[in-house]
Amino acid sequence: MQLSSLQLFLFGTDVRTAQVAEQAGIDNIIVDWENQGKYLRQKNYDTQINRHTLEDLTRTRAAVKTSITVRVNGGAAAFDEADRAIEHGANVIMLPMARTARDVEVFLKHINGRAKTLIQIETQSLFEQVGDLQGLDWDYSFIGLNDLMISRGQDWLWTPLLDGTVERIFEKLPGRQIGFGGVTIIGGGYPLPFLNLLHEFSRLGCSLSFLRRTFSREIEGRNFSAEIEAVRAVWKAAMLRSPVAVEEDFREFRGCLERARVAAARPIIPARLAS
Repeated sequence: MQLSSLQLFLFGTDVRTAQVAEQAGIDNIIVDWENQGKYLRQKNYDTQINRHTLEDLTRTRAAVKTSITVRVNGGAAAFDEADRAIEHGANVIMLPMARTARDVEVFLKHINGRAKTLIQIETQSLFEQVGDLQGLDWDYSFIGLNDLMISRGQDWLWTPLLDGTVERIFEKLPGRQIGFGGVTIIGGGYPLPFLNLLHEFSRLGCSLSFLRRTFSREIEGRNFSAEIEAVRAVWKAAMLRSPVAVEEDFREFRGCLERARVAAARPIIPARLAS
């Protein structure tokens, strides 16, 4: 039996971290140029906004041989930024905030095979047309739960997993390389334990994910390479589960989701009132 791999992407332009990540087998380093309009869009949400530069790209490109992704701004800026990124060594161009399948098609025609492409599915309008993406020649897609939540006017990041949205995307795009969520150490993850989320990656056929923001905190005092090896070992075990085990782990994952949703909706009582 041939096992599929889980490709791991890491945001960041610190050269030493990029080199350590490369040695640990991280598949892709992301240089993030997307910031136009992002603060206004996400200002009431706990999200990360990077302000990486062309100099960050050139410095990182000189430091590592691994593949580098550049996330460009969406809209009118995408084409010029993609051209500059490719010229300076980007291997993959990530397109955020596409609103229609036509937006994706036009972007792919501009790239024209000069780099691989990663399309973010993170607007309700693109989700409604997601089946139309199956006939387009992109390389990867990533379900952006933060912006999808905002686009839908929702207030909980994990709702698309609870209501079946993520599963429907996988069903509409069979055989394609799709990712979501985030990776951290095997014993980490909040409010969803990462081990349960990794099992769900496997069940759905996820083939890539990003190391989440909390990874840098949860890896503190631990060996980067050893923790990534642990993720890959557990991924291999997950891919070898029996159908009965897959179903049991899915029920456990649903329970984690439902408990986390209840906890998120519960009002926080100040300590002085709770005592």
